[in-house]
Amino acid sequence: MVVREKGTEEEKKLTMPIHSILKALVCVFIIGMAYPIVKLALNDIPPLMLTAMRYALASVPFVWFFPFPKTSVFNVVLIGVFLQFLTTGLVYLALRADVQAGIASLLVQSQVIFTLILSFCFFAEKISWQQFVGLLIAAAGFTLFFLDAGRGGATTQKGFLLLMGSGMAWATANMALKRLRGVNLFHLLVWASLVPPIPLFVLSYHLETRRPIQDLLEASPQAWVAILYQSLFLTLLAYVLWGDLIRRYSAAYVAPFGLLIPVFGLMGSRVLLGESMDAMEWGASLLVFIGIASCVINVKMIETQAKH
Repeated sequence: MVVREKGTEEEKKLTMPIHSILKALVCVFIIGMAYPIVKLALNDIPPLMLTAMRYALASVPFVWFFPFPKTSVFNVVLIGVFLQFLTTGLVYLALRADVQAGIASLLVQSQVIFTLILSFCFFAEKISWQQFVGLLIAAAGFTLFFLDAGRGGATTQKGFLLLMGSGMAWATANMALKRLRGVNLFHLLVWASLVPPIPLFVLSYHLETRRPIQDLLEASPQAWVAILYQSLFLTLLAYVLWGDLIRRYSAAYVAPFGLLIPVFGLMGSRVLLGESMDAMEWGASLLVFIGIASCVINVKMIETQAKH
């Protein structure tokens, strides 16, 4: 890719300078590594409580210093429910005992598939033949995972369904974000993070543990490092930087970097957790990866932009 120092705003969107490429790589590394790190934290802290702690630390210390985003309370609550409460909560529930961290980082990318379908249904956005073929290939991979689930492998059927639910919730949040124009993403995420903690703490108390304070006090330093990693590096750094890249450059250049999230997730799970997969699981992973790649990489757009 050619780096240009000067040009119109439209021309600048056609290229990504080195510092932006490095920023994209840092983002996907942080997001991918979050899955094995969360899996480690779940040894000490139950999933609903862990989700609540993540968003409490990402919101309460910061809302005093940053203004409410320039949108309605309804929109902030909507993002808080779907992007934070459901997307994250369902992943953490799955990671507790029903899915390997590396596989979770891949299956959550079902949000790409659901986003395309919802965009077609609610915004009349066209699905290209390339994306349609990608949808079919990814669906075949997801089907293999579901059929293979429950035999002591990388995931159970319950874990698979939880992750599909997380992907659907994420896609729904994407639809809500499509409607928001000119909203500061950092302010939005900080204030939306106020939504999940209280209901999650209540649910955790009734469903997970009646001694929440004691569980947190007895949690290992490793678990607390994981909480801080999720709150600061993942929620308030990686996602904000990613949103900034999406706004600055063509999606044809930015979106493909997201394919590295499950790569880093699988690598981190192998190194930190010693996780492994059998031949069928690798085959299903390959189908999902190829399918999602076909959906997010716009070959024609890249070819057109390269001519500039």
